[in-house]
Amino acid sequence: MSAYTTRLKLEKQVSGENSGNWGNLVNYVLNRIDSTVRGYVAVSVAGTANVTLVSNNSTTNTSEGADDQVHNKVIEFTGALGAAIHVFTDAVEGDYTLFNNTSGSYALTFANTGHAANGVAITQGSKSIVYTDGSTIFDVGADLGNINVAGIGNQGSTNYFTIPSSDGTSGQALVTNGSKTLSFDSAGITTGKAIAMAMIFG
Repeated sequence: MSAYTTRLKLEKQVSGENSGNWGNLVNYVLNRIDSTVRGYVAVSVAGTANVTLVSNNSTTNTSEGADDQVHNKVIEFTGALGAAIHVFTDAVEGDYTLFNNTSGSYALTFANTGHAANGVAITQGSKSIVYTDGSTIFDVGADLGNINVAGIGNQGSTNYFTIPSSDGTSGQALVTNGSKTLSFDSAGITTGKAIAMAMIFG
């Protein structure tokens, strides 16, 4: 009798079985792999109840991800929340890109089945990359910590301003040299210039 892999639930054939049906079963496995690598599914989580994502063996994967939710690379959560909820995935290793596209201003926590306390909150309106060891969900973005950058610019622009590598002193401002290099320096009119202008203009 067929067995299934732990994470993707792919059917493993036993020698001599399913004669004449291997084509279908292999296609179901390929559908499952395709969904896991590149698949997208939108899941309505509207209401007040926790949601457990649908997870089936590959023998039900007659189309690419239509009959299984867990084994998709990208999952978008939709609907109006009436309370804070948990959305549960299988308690196995994996990684996801998640989009919390819900409304209602309630928290949505993504967790492994049986491990609600070890989930991560997916901020409403945001997209998060997460992975799990089977019992704890980790937010990759939260693990990045402080991000060091050497320059800033408009999205899509090839013109960047070089920013200072360290902080200035109290009272200094960020100024430019006219060639897209920023630094901390005294900004505005110096004390000497202010006195001179006062003497001239009263």
